[in-house]
Amino acid sequence: MAEINLALTKEGWYLTDEGIEELKRTSEKPSANYIIRIALNSDLRPIGRKFLPADINSGRVEKLEGPCVLQIQKVRNVSAPKDNEESQGAPRMLRLQMTDGHTNAVGLEFKHLSQISLNTPPGTKVKVLGTVQVKNGILLLDDSKISVLGGEVDHMMEKWELQRSLAKHSRSNIGREGGAPPFVPFGQKCVRNEEVDSRELDTRKTLVSTSVVKTADENEEFEKQRLAAIAEVAKNKEGTRTFGGGGNAGGNLGNPGSRDSYRRGDRGDRDSYRQRREERTERTEESSRPEGNYRELGSYREQPNYRELGNYRELVDERALGTLWRWGLIRRMLVRP
Repeated sequence: MAEINLALTKEGWYLTDEGIEELKRTSEKPSANYIIRIALNSDLRPIGRKFLPADINSGRVEKLEGPCVLQIQKVRNVSAPKDNEESQGAPRMLRLQMTDGHTNAVGLEFKHLSQISLNTPPGTKVKVLGTVQVKNGILLLDDSKISVLGGEVDHMMEKWELQRSLAKHSRSNIGREGGAPPFVPFGQKCVRNEEVDSRELDTRKTLVSTSVVKTADENEEFEKQRLAAIAEVAKNKEGTRTFGGGGNAGGNLGNPGSRDSYRRGDRGDRDSYRQRREERTERTEESSRPEGNYRELGSYREQPNYRELGNYRELVDERALGTLWRWGLIRRMLVRP
């Protein structure tokens, strides 16, 4: 086992012990060359041993030392649209996605690769030779740095062929019903089957209104309804009630003259109102006072010791005093000593 493993490593094949046991199961006396022939048509992911640096895609690795056998996972022409990778509009630049069974690496066609094309199927084994420069996690490849060993992996081939057939089918429907529209290069006008004169569109009306001729009876009935509605609105305006002073509610406030007159008569009005209020209070006290000897109370402002009468230290309104008289709550306070 050690001799076979050493011989495989010398050829760039890094396989696990379990993978080697599985590959030599079909032969009684397996050799390194026999295992290599079987491994070419096998998927490296279950049998491969880790060789590529774990941080090869991080940009910190500057070079990769071969030999090392890798498996192609996908080939892509990055200089052409994805839907038309065979386009010759720009020089070809292939992008190879490869793996050693554990770690994926990306290789770029730095110079023309004669042995690899878009028809190279996934599962193909390639050998990295010598020292390969790595820039920003990408291997710079040319014919001197890579050698194609071949090999076909059945399940990967089937999936790849199915995808290619579906892509051709979708491209064959371009411009047809249900397919994508055809690509038109920049600077060219789209060809239309029908040419429309713009002058005809200008004269054409988008909305054609049809005039309906009404009879004389319909016009007369409409005129009667219109006049009745106008009369009802006018009647409602005449009988409209206004609340809060109507439209002149704020007129006096907005008139400077009215504000001046209000200030001039303010003090006189308040004095007359206070006098009338005191007279009403006195009449109420006299009419509601029962027989007995009481102190004569006028306006509470005329009493010098009105703050010392019982618990009622301050009376702020004569109306409240009259109410207390009627309730008989302060009779004991006002009896002469």
